[in-house]
Amino acid sequence: MNHKWFTPSELLGKPHMPNTVQGVRYKASKESWESRQRQGKGGGKEYNIESLPAETQAFMSVNCTSIINFKTNVSVGVCVQKDVAIQERKRKVAVAVKTTSMQRFMGLSEEQQNKAKAKEQIVQALASYLIPYEAAGNKKLGIEAFINAFNHNELSSIAEIYPIISKVTRPVLYRWQAAYKKEGIMGLVDKRKSPNTNKIDTQHRLNEFINALITAKPHLLNQPKKVREMALVKAAEFNWDIPSIGSFKRWLMKYATKNEVALAYITNPTKYTDKYRPLFSSMYPQVDGPNQVWEFDSTPTDVELNVDGKLKRHCIVAAIDVYTRRVQLIVSPASHSEAICLLLRKCLLEWGIPEEGAIMRTDNGSDYVSKRTTTIFEMLELKQSRAAAFSGWEKPFIERFFGTMSRVLMEKMPGYIGHSVNDRQQIEAMYTFAMRIGDGKKQVQAERLGLALTPHQLQEALNNYLEFDYNHVPHDKTKKTPFELYAQSGYKKRAITNEHVLDYLLNYIGTSTVARGGVRAGNVKYTAPELMEVSWQRKKVRVFVDPNDIGRATLYPIEGFETYVEAVNHELVNNGISPVLYRERRKQAQKDLAVMRKTAKKLQEEFGINNLYADELAQKKALNDSLRHIERPVEHNNASIKGLEAGSQRRQNPVSANELAVIERQRLEMAERKQRAAKHESRIVRTDHEKAMILTKDSLNRTLTQTEEKWLKQYRLNNVLQRSRLDRVLKSADSAHRQVR
Repeated sequence: MNHKWFTPSELLGKPHMPNTVQGVRYKASKESWESRQRQGKGGGKEYNIESLPAETQAFMSVNCTSIINFKTNVSVGVCVQKDVAIQERKRKVAVAVKTTSMQRFMGLSEEQQNKAKAKEQIVQALASYLIPYEAAGNKKLGIEAFINAFNHNELSSIAEIYPIISKVTRPVLYRWQAAYKKEGIMGLVDKRKSPNTNKIDTQHRLNEFINALITAKPHLLNQPKKVREMALVKAAEFNWDIPSIGSFKRWLMKYATKNEVALAYITNPTKYTDKYRPLFSSMYPQVDGPNQVWEFDSTPTDVELNVDGKLKRHCIVAAIDVYTRRVQLIVSPASHSEAICLLLRKCLLEWGIPEEGAIMRTDNGSDYVSKRTTTIFEMLELKQSRAAAFSGWEKPFIERFFGTMSRVLMEKMPGYIGHSVNDRQQIEAMYTFAMRIGDGKKQVQAERLGLALTPHQLQEALNNYLEFDYNHVPHDKTKKTPFELYAQSGYKKRAITNEHVLDYLLNYIGTSTVARGGVRAGNVKYTAPELMEVSWQRKKVRVFVDPNDIGRATLYPIEGFETYVEAVNHELVNNGISPVLYRERRKQAQKDLAVMRKTAKKLQEEFGINNLYADELAQKKALNDSLRHIERPVEHNNASIKGLEAGSQRRQNPVSANELAVIERQRLEMAERKQRAAKHESRIVRTDHEKAMILTKDSLNRTLTQTEEKWLKQYRLNNVLQRSRLDRVLKSADSAHRQVR
């Protein structure tokens, strides 16, 4: 086995070793070699091979072995010349030296490596340059020519090293050649000793003071003069030896480099999270197909929009399918529950119903935890997972998409205002001070307004970006485009064939209680003939407004979606909708109540009240049973969607010709009454004006009575437009009177 411990005598004359025992011992003490007392016969120390210089290690590992003394069980190092050719031995030594040197070289700083590589290029260029001169027997002249050409920047083959080394001399070249031949590139490394330890490092409390100062006031990290001045304030108290400004500058630079991550964590948590926070695992390791995890988030737009003649910023509410990286988004004035529900509707129609157990990863903002948003997720049986507050890394895919969209698209759009304070300041700096105030500011605003997109135009641009750009750009991690990932997955979406189901679902207003034949929701009262029945009174229901007609709503009992009622705005009754059916239902309910006071059980058997809803449901089931599987690629078991789909198929009874005639007659009568009222009102106003004009003219010739003066004063207060005409009458009369005089 290889021998690990050597005595000074065994190291004499080896590469990088002195020629005397005393010299070896001195070198060992100076370089702090690992040593131990010599084992076996004799005294003194022996040294571990791993403590020796790299060149010595390489030589000893090739040329020395260890022999075990089995009697004493002690390893004794004996140098044994290998029974190989001298050239082979030298080759092995050279290989070992260069291998060890390369390992040491990789541990150097980047600056040291670059300078050594530059020297290596010069040495290699010199060897090539000297070939014709050596052939002619004039190597000295060749070296002089090389030095002259290099120092005058005439060697284009190594032009890239001039910023590092711009001048060479004959002694320097000779020294580099010899070192490179003996040690390889490690021989070209600058081995000058590092400067002495900074005074700040030798004073523990001063070190702590500066640490505390720059973590509390990070802007002082690049101001060594101010740091030194503040240290002088405490110098007498702690008996510090304050070094020069240059020492502070070097210490601060070294501190900033060494503690870059810690400083970011303490002084700039956002930067730490975005740049340095370790990523040790995948966010969703279980995802292996589309529609298993969706991430939702909102962000303000980086562009100003023309909203009704004013510059405003809207929000982008977006969702991303984690597996394929597909994205859906909408532009909304603000991030609120309505926008989130509309985005969810868009995702369900485009992507289909998520897989069983799918995760809906959302923000922790009020819009995402609102009662409406969470109720929608619950009704659709979608598992909502909320990210912790201020933890963007917990929904990394949608956050990265926002960054990509801003860089690729937003920065090119008119009205771009930057996605940071520095960007905004740089954009504002394009305008002079005169253009930022007064009329100049108005002119600039008008120019911006003329260039700005409308919300509709921005939505269209974003849709085109997703469809024709983003979906066809390979992702950094997957190396595939979202289009390719989805196409290659072979996924069959659980499609929603009737989009009107979601029209009701995603226009959910809230819950309400049926009272006196109606419900109130969203400041509108809705009613229906069924609500006149006793079975619906005081029942709590969910209210969904038809997005195409706010005057209509669908009501579902809070217990489930098995039954429903289609209601209308109560103001439409007697105004386009016949009240006959409502009256009949109300009378029937009153009769039922009267009889129920006598015997509830008899009524249930006689009128079938308890079976009414079951019969109605059975009729609808028989009518719509054949429509369950219409054009569905994959069947789904979402109870909420199925219940809502049944509700959307119901249609209102057609209006008869007689009812249409009654409605038209009522409309004509109402229009005639409005016309007569308007005519009467105009006559009253005209009469009052004539009276005011007469009294104004009379006031020029006589004193008005107290009643007349009070009436005229009140008329002037109530009729601002007529006041100026009356004043002109008085002014005209006054001018005529003055001319006569």
